[in-house]
Order: sequence, then C-alpha cells, then structure tokens
Amino acid sequence: MRLARFRTAGGTGFGVVEGDRVARLDHRVASFEQVLAAPVSPRDDDPRVPTADLEWLPPLGDHPKIVCVGFNYPAHATESDRAPDAPTHPTLFTRFGDTLVGAGGAVVRPAGEDSLDWEGEAALVVGRAGRRIPAGDALAHVTGVTCLAENSVRSWQLHSNQATAGKNWPASGAAGPWVTTLDELGTGSLRVTTRLNGAVVQDDTTDRLTFPFAELVAYVSTFTPLRPGDLIATGTPRGIGFRMEPPRFLRPGDDLEVEVSGVGVLRHGVVDEVVPALARTAGSLR
Repeated sequence: MRLARFRTAGGTGFGVVEGDRVARLDHRVASFEQVLAAPVSPRDDDPRVPTADLEWLPPLGDHPKIVCVGFNYPAHATESDRAPDAPTHPTLFTRFGDTLVGAGGAVVRPAGEDSLDWEGEAALVVGRAGRRIPAGDALAHVTGVTCLAENSVRSWQLHSNQATAGKNWPASGAAGPWVTTLDELGTGSLRVTTRLNGAVVQDDTTDRLTFPFAELVAYVSTFTPLRPGDLIATGTPRGIGFRMEPPRFLRPGDDLEVEVSGVGVLRHGVVDEVVPALARTAGSLR
C-alpha cells in the first residue's frame, strides 16, 4: 500500500495511491497520522483524484520529529574523512518540518549560498508510538519507507561539528512521493540511488548500513518518544557533490531523483531563493 498526502485546488488531503489516481481517505479518517497508525484499504465509494491534478506533500505528520543519521554507510564515512573504526553509536542531527517539500516541487537554494548538496536516502516513517522500543520490536512501529532528499548547505554545515545550521534552510530538501508500507515492501535490503540530471551519483544498498533500521528505531526511541508521522532518515551513500573534483553543487535548472527500490522515485528541481526587497534593505543596514 502507498500512503500519500497532497494538495488540490480544494485544499489538502490524504489517501492511498492506485496507479495514476489517489483514493481519498480524508473524508472518513481523522488524520494522516491515524492512517499511518492503522492503514485502511480504499472502498469503492471513496473519491478518486488523478495524480496529474494534485501537488504531492511530504508524507509525514503535521508536526513531525525528523531525526537524521550521519555517516551510516561506511563508504560515505570514508569519503567524508571519518575515522576508519566503526562507531559505537549513531551520529544524529535533526531537521525541521519546513525544510522539506513534496515530490515534483523545487527545493530552494538559499540566497548568497552556492553549496546546496544532494543526499539521497531511505527514510522510515513511524506509525506506532513508542519509547525505549527493543530492536526486536522496532519494525512493528514503522509503517513504511519513503524517499528522502536530505540536502545540505555545506558551507553552513561546516561552521562547526554540529550539522544543524546546514540542514535546516526552508524548503532545502524533499520527501515522498508516498510511504510504501512494510507489508508490501518486506524487510529485505533496499537499493538507494540518486541521479543528477539523469546521471547516477549515489548508489548503495541498506544491508551495508552500519546501524540497520531496527537498531536506529531502538536507539532514537530510547531518548525521545516516537509518534505516528515522525521520520528517521537512515543515512546517505557515497557520492555527495562536496567530495567531487571539483565540487559540484545543486543549481537552478538541475533535476534530482532519489529512488528507493520497491518504494518509488522522488524527483525535485532547484530554484534560487527570492529575497524580498525589504529584507535585502534591512540586511544592508546591519
């Protein structure tokens, strides 16, 4: 089952993706979080919306916790000059909900910054609340997987050894198009592939993660309660633009695709931030 959130001319909604249509559930289910907690099958009398007539929204809760894992693929840790020894604990940071746009939209390169870099990932979407979840029970708390462009403004990320400043620019990343549920997807290895303008730049499989999905859920839920609609980004493979020779960053006109096998393909464009004249004037007076 593929669960999605969207916007139409009439407002926002959510439902189950059926080919080139979405069966709406928002007329009989209270919230997307409730669907994540207890997915329901479409009925014949549910309204259908053509996917061509909607705008995808990130398939998360209204106020999600977004916890991201750094350097979780060994090859990416190596290209990032991390210590060769396997870490004892995951490297974590957080993102805010307003940093993500839906599939088919455009991410925003911040004004005055030219170091917006791609990071394709598989992300877990929580469906069942929990705290201190044992690894053996962890996947029972996950509704499914979505594709994530967990993009970074590298110049700001490198201001310190904390990634927060480079990860939280509005609309700098993307998620979607939908959540593919684990009962459809299974629990085997997934391939994560990122393409820039059609050329593969990242490609790896989740069986190579230093900290597998279940261990991440267990670790994160130890220090913070997880709720339906929260997201855990599981790490990006080797192949970021910052480590190319010369470095290659995202720029207006680029087309980025993040594909997770069995889940789908997330596509987004890139535009420059438009700074209002009043804001530019105020900045020049500081």
